[in-house]
Amino acid sequence: MDGLIVVNQSIGHNQYKIDRFVEEFNKLNVKVDILINKGDVAKIENGKIFINIPRYDFVIYLDKDIYLARLLEKDGYRLFNKADFIKICDDKMLTLICCANEGFPIIKTLPSPLVYVDELEDKHYEFLDHVVEEVGLPLVAKKVYGSLGEGVYLINSKEQLKQFYKKSFRNPLLFEEYVSSSKGRSLRALVIDQKVIGIIERDNPNDFRSNFGTENYSKNYEKNEKCWDFAQKIADYLKIEYAGIDFLIDENNNPVLCEINSNAFFEEFEKTTKINVAELFVKMVIKKVKDEQEQKQ
Repeated sequence: MDGLIVVNQSIGHNQYKIDRFVEEFNKLNVKVDILINKGDVAKIENGKIFINIPRYDFVIYLDKDIYLARLLEKDGYRLFNKADFIKICDDKMLTLICCANEGFPIIKTLPSPLVYVDELEDKHYEFLDHVVEEVGLPLVAKKVYGSLGEGVYLINSKEQLKQFYKKSFRNPLLFEEYVSSSKGRSLRALVIDQKVIGIIERDNPNDFRSNFGTENYSKNYEKNEKCWDFAQKIADYLKIEYAGIDFLIDENNNPVLCEINSNAFFEEFEKTTKINVAELFVKMVIKKVKDEQEQKQ
């Protein structure tokens, strides 16, 4: 059995994941190659997909390039995670839509309408009055796509909201209630093979975003049944193979769904919980690939 790890050109924090995955695969004598996605892997020509790499038993997909993911899948490659799940998680609004009406507590959220103009007119700013009326001030404004707290802003006034909208309206946006009881604090539940393996609490004393910056402090979160059950229900509902589920904590100390990360970093999680995340992930991949190959025979 051999596999491929696909990573974006900006490797960043993925280097830790790559090193740990390779380490654990090597222990089990499974060969894995590393591919940096430079845009030269796949194409459509004469109506057919052409993939410029060997045939692998599995692909660990650490990029967010949804087009390459879909091309690989349509050509028969088995991805971890699958393209549809990556897309749902990468789009923060799609995540919440997918989980809505399923009994999960979710932050009150409004999506921004699309605007097809070069410059905003007065009528476009009327939407912001609706936002303030619904979620109040301060509020949290987010660009739908982003990682590590980037593109997430705490808005304290109507003028600040207007300036944010003026600069960002060409991006898909969402606006949320600000959960002040969770300032700088969140919970991260890690899921492997549809099972919650642990939860950590993350605190940032310098920012309202728990996942922003380098001075975050994590601790193992005692097994709070309410949060654990909440995370497990999401894992079951979405049939999650691997993800980090992020919760905020409301004023009654109850978890509220914030985001789901399909390519969740786990360096902090391993160090905090002493759980060997890479080993659990690698064993899941090998088992699933073997089971699926046997089913095809």
